Amino acid sequence: MNKKQIIKYIKGDMDTAEKRKAVAWIRKTPENQKIYNIIKAEYVASSFKDVPNNNNAFFFERLKNRIIKKKLNKLIYVSASVVILLSFLWSFEFNASTTDVIPQEIVETAAIKDSGAVSFITMRGDKKEIYLPDGSKIVLNADSELTYPKAFNDSIREVTLVGEAFFDIKRNVDKPFIVNTNSIKIRVLGTSFNVKSYSKDKKVETTLVSGKVEVLKDKETPLILAPSQKAVFYKKENKLEIEEVQSLDVVAWKDGTLIFDKTPLQEVVIDLERKYNTKIIINSKTLLNYEYTGTFDNLSIDEVLKLLTISSPIKYNIENEKIILE
Repeated sequence: MNKKQIIKYIKGDMDTAEKRKAVAWIRKTPENQKIYNIIKAEYVASSFKDVPNNNNAFFFERLKNRIIKKKLNKLIYVSASVVILLSFLWSFEFNASTTDVIPQEIVETAAIKDSGAVSFITMRGDKKEIYLPDGSKIVLNADSELTYPKAFNDSIREVTLVGEAFFDIKRNVDKPFIVNTNSIKIRVLGTSFNVKSYSKDKKVETTLVSGKVEVLKDKETPLILAPSQKAVFYKKENKLEIEEVQSLDVVAWKDGTLIFDKTPLQEVVIDLERKYNTKIIINSKTLLNYEYTGTFDNLSIDEVLKLLTISSPIKYNIENEKIILE
């Protein structure tokens, strides 16, 4: 990546695919991480060139809005460009260990766009816990993106989801909560529910755990869900249906467990690929029609494959880092 692309990522001006490539590049080598840290420090420095001397409060507020960090401390950010930073960082020093290192165990990125929207992205093999400005809690599943405003100042609380997330929403009768997906909208006041809306999936699923939600499709009459009901929107057929489900099974993924009940193997494979960040190929026409029932309770991918061979007619081998099911 060149400097222009890195700055574009820092500013939050990339689309989802570009952000994922940027995160992957930063994580690839320590040298890439170092280059990213320095360029970000220079960018932040240039954005504060108009800060009045000794106006610490102004600088602090601007800094908070530019950089997402887990905490601010009182030591010098040594990886920054010293010449540029010394003009204003002498009064705000923070620990070099809290630079924007993207940890291996939590691969996500959060960018604040110029419009004031915050965007979180998780990559395959990861999930992220997020707290919204109103105190609502969201668990973002692997390979997903959540976008929301820094503050809910309007008459509604509105977020946009690509992928899967579990929502535990603070009740506010004066500000309904809206989840936008690429196909449907979900409207709630205060409740807990799960939304699965991956772009490449054939359907969008909304499962209610508690409370009440409305599922809206264009100008059609909203579908109202009761607990343990799932609204399924089939994209190709442009059809919205309600199914009875075990809602706790649907949301078990947030605790590391995958539960399948007569699920087409193709859908099982997609979920496994996202959770374990791997590539799985079904190399059998018979298996394309196979429906799998089983539970993977915080297993490694090796344990999953062994369980598949024991509990089903599936066999596997590994070729060029790809898992082939036969």
